[in-house]
Amino acid sequence: MKTQHKSNPNNRAIFGIFLILFGCLLVLKNLDFIPYELRHMIFSWPGLLIGLGALFFFGKEDKTTGIVLMAVGGVFMFPIIFDWSFNWRGLFWPVVMIVVGVVVIRKRNACEGHSRSGVGIDSDYIDELNIFGGGEKMINNKNFRGGKVTCVFGGTELNLSSADLAEGTNVIDVFAMFGGCVLVVPSDWDVKVEVTAIMGGVSDKRVATTNYIVEPKKELIIRGLVLMGGCEIKSYK
Repeated sequence: MKTQHKSNPNNRAIFGIFLILFGCLLVLKNLDFIPYELRHMIFSWPGLLIGLGALFFFGKEDKTTGIVLMAVGGVFMFPIIFDWSFNWRGLFWPVVMIVVGVVVIRKRNACEGHSRSGVGIDSDYIDELNIFGGGEKMINNKNFRGGKVTCVFGGTELNLSSADLAEGTNVIDVFAMFGGCVLVVPSDWDVKVEVTAIMGGVSDKRVATTNYIVEPKKELIIRGLVLMGGCEIKSYK
């Protein structure tokens, strides 16, 4: 029988801690314990990003989400701290480009230790990069070990229905920003979805069925970050 994915308890803990800390700050603000100079920094959208980023950085094994949020929030916090008068909102797209570049390089380096026969549809690992474009691809590998999917202003659909998982824990690392990806997985795979969505969405549309038995010692974890984008996981009967 197909295993059902359960929510990651770390995500609930991170969200709960964030609400508690934000509530405490609001209490201190209403009691006038926070100086006025700090209020406009703490209760601003860059401050919100930095706070969320710090929680994700220290509360999750994958630090990418935390680094991205703190970097973006930190850049836009400088004009607030130093009261710069120029149009700092014009920095938005340059900052987005820098952050995307750093994330792409970081994810590439994170997987350099994997020994693989090559990159593409015939390798054990996938490395999909879609920027201002996209497409569909069928993965037929019989010893699939995971890989990376990066979509920026673009999208892709990867069909794994004809592939077989390698033994052990296999990971697909997803990063989607202003774009999205669709992953089609077989119904008899043991799949866990651990993707963080910020101003975006993650949709698990796999069909629950009793007709398949999950193979033991084989597991696929789909994790990563969706920022103003989307990720959909589905299966065919």
